[in-house]
Amino acid sequence: MITASRLTDGAVVFLGQDRTWVERLAQAEVFSTVDASAEALKSAQKDEQANVVLDIYAIDVAPKAGVLVPIKLREAIRAQGPTVHPEHGKPR
Repeated sequence: MITASRLTDGAVVFLGQDRTWVERLAQAEVFSTVDASAEALKSAQKDEQANVVLDIYAIDVAPKAGVLVPIKLREAIRAQGPTVHPEHGKPR
């Protein structure tokens, strides 16, 4: 999968099957080869140049209880949202 941060609001986003950015991991496209992932990264860089997203990179996922989940803890946290209750976060 390909992930990034959306510039308008800082949300974690994933590259969807139609090459749009989606907020839910379940809606993201899975690239099964290194070449497919590299091609998707190259395509996604156009959105980075257009100031739609930033910090684009590929993440590894694996099935867990029938659902794809990120392998690394950092990506699991990014996919699920903040780890603190909203009332304890930074003031808006």
